[in-house]
Amino acid sequence: MEQIKTRIAECELEYDEIKESSPASDEEIQQLASYFSLPLPEELIRFYKTIGGIESDDIFCISSAENLIRYIEQRADFAHNSTGIIDTIIAYWGNDRPELQKYQLLTQEETAKINASFQCIGWMTSEEDVEESSEYVIFDQNGNFTNVYCHQDDIKAATDQLLKFLESGLPKRTLKNVLDELFKRAEGTLSRWD
Repeated sequence: MEQIKTRIAECELEYDEIKESSPASDEEIQQLASYFSLPLPEELIRFYKTIGGIESDDIFCISSAENLIRYIEQRADFAHNSTGIIDTIIAYWGNDRPELQKYQLLTQEETAKINASFQCIGWMTSEEDVEESSEYVIFDQNGNFTNVYCHQDDIKAATDQLLKFLESGLPKRTLKNVLDELFKRAEGTLSRWD
């Protein structure tokens, strides 16, 4: 986690874009865990307790426990309101993804399985398609993490990838590994915005 903190500090110094959030309390971790259908991986708990979150106005939204709880509670009245990846994609697009909400790309059963199997903790907007796509950070029951790219014009590619993950499981990657990859991409985006 110290390396991630260093990366955040470097980005703050150079760009003043990516910000660290306040670390989570034990009570916040417990409250947040109640919203997830899978146990929070130990690495994620360490992230919340030491870093808090990584947020910026335009790039990162790996929210702190406090902000993620607020975000989840704001969409409590949505029909698709879980912390699963499909429901998070729907929420990201303002609760307006009819191809997912009306089960055009996935059956209702597939949607439920994917949501239960892959929990989402945040996203990063993609440098190639700002405001048209994001890479969502998900984890599974084994504590593996990965990022899933989803473009508004080709959501089927993301759902196909998630169906494959149902069969194969997520790659054995750590949260640190996924965040390192996303930092490299974010730094490229921010440098173009200077």
